[in-house]
Amino acid sequence: MSGKALALGLLVLACAGAGASPVYAQDIANVAVRPVSVRWHEGGPLLNFSARDFLSKEVKQKLASGLPQRIVTRVYAFPERGGDRPVAITAASCRVVYDIWEAVYRVEEQTPAIDRARTTRDPAEALATCLEPKTLAVGDRSAFAKLVGRRVYFGVIIELNPLSADTVQRIRRWLSRAGGELGGDAFFGSFVSIFVSRQLGAAERAFSFRSSLHTVP
Repeated sequence: MSGKALALGLLVLACAGAGASPVYAQDIANVAVRPVSVRWHEGGPLLNFSARDFLSKEVKQKLASGLPQRIVTRVYAFPERGGDRPVAITAASCRVVYDIWEAVYRVEEQTPAIDRARTTRDPAEALATCLEPKTLAVGDRSAFAKLVGRRVYFGVIIELNPLSADTVQRIRRWLSRAGGELGGDAFFGSFVSIFVSRQLGAAERAFSFRSSLHTVP
């Protein structure tokens, strides 16, 4: 599988869900507005934000349990006016396992640009990887070309363990059959239909917010 196919596959793994509903602007219209830093690079936005308050007492207990936990972050870019559908989407998947015997956190981080693993004894460092992205890209120049001079905002959805083990296995089998070919309409259509969906009510904890308005340069 090519590097690009692998990156897309990781996002499918992070975002897929059976029986899901699309996310539209109305779904996040009334959530809280929080600080989101946006830096534009080569026509596309790079986001920096903190969502440490996702960590309730229950989430912290789960992360320290020794069982694998997955935090999935999805970001949707919406125009201020003239469209209810997102113009760009991205995701980040963070799998955390606390090794009780060695007293370390093992973190696997996956985004469109990153696929890496690390270990740390500091829980704050482990969680910063998952909940404080520094340069999370949301689309590229082509996604925002028609919006130059207009304003957009970003909706963020963070979920704990949104996928069942069975769903993960089905997605892996689907990716294996796809063979990494991205050019076919069937593959692309299937990918998009999964990627833009949200499995409502399935996660153990869900947390949503949106940014203020940002002008596309």
